[in-house]
Amino acid sequence: KEEVEIKPEEVTVRFEEGVPVALNGQRFDNPVELILEANRIGGRHGLGMSDQIENRIIEAKSRGIYEAPGMALLHIAYERLVTGIHNEDTIEQYRINGLRLGRLLYQGRWFDSQALMLRETAQRWVAKAITGEVTLELRRGNDYTIMNTESPNLTYEAERLTMEKGDSMFTPMDRIGQLTMRNLDITDTRAKLGIYTDAGLLSIGQGSAVPQLDNKKK
Repeated sequence: KEEVEIKPEEVTVRFEEGVPVALNGQRFDNPVELILEANRIGGRHGLGMSDQIENRIIEAKSRGIYEAPGMALLHIAYERLVTGIHNEDTIEQYRINGLRLGRLLYQGRWFDSQALMLRETAQRWVAKAITGEVTLELRRGNDYTIMNTESPNLTYEAERLTMEKGDSMFTPMDRIGQLTMRNLDITDTRAKLGIYTDAGLLSIGQGSAVPQLDNKKK
């Protein structure tokens, strides 16, 4: 209710090799106790509530109201470190695997060989690098702000790609060269669209997927 005052609260979550170990500087040897404390912190703000229409294993739609404040808090912090540490392709594969692993868990197949393979990949090649702290300001519901991100493994360095005044590893000419190389791939893609058009897979004209395509090779 709007008349219920919920004051903003800052919380810091620490991970070591992918495992949450501390909240607001307090270390937990027992992971259950850490989850319970994360639930209390997130629950004070209504974090992690969702209304979902989903596909059940019996091939029917169902609607559920879920509340997982502790897991939501840990997930936000973990994902922040993932995006700051790993490269784009690793993150893409991690998320694809995560969708599949989540489905296997839902189906009760956590110990299937394919689930074990996906878990091993995530734990070995993603989680092992996830060491650091994330500080968030929680407000009401899923309204929050990430205040700080720290990790010895961060690959994000603002000064490396700054567009402002200051030292940078890249000059304006470097950026032009990189964009030129990217344009080569775009040129190749346009050529393939021409091949698909010649093969009758695409059409040129109003309402088509490629109305402006012009195959200059003709």
